[in-house]
This record gives sequence, structure tokens and C-alpha cells, in this order.
Amino acid sequence: MSFLFHKRTKRIAKWVWGFVAIFVSLGMVVFFAPGLVTLITG
Repeated sequence: MSFLFHKRTKRIAKWVWGFVAIFVSLGMVVFFAPGLVTLITG
């Protein structure tokens, strides 16, 4: 488990969590505002 505390692993985990957070946020916006997608796509 010591690899979890490696500096490079921490940086990668931070990027992955950031990507997951953005993906979940966008997914929630699309899920809770379905009219938004039709508005954007025309």
C-alpha cells in the first residue's frame, strides 16, 4: 500500500478525481435538465 503515498501516484489520483468530479457534475446537469441538451443541439 506504500505506492498510494508516492508523489506521482498522488498527482495521478488528483487528476483522476478531478475528471470524475467534472464528469459526474456534467452528468447531473444533463440528467436533471434534459431540455438543456435539446436546446444546445438545436
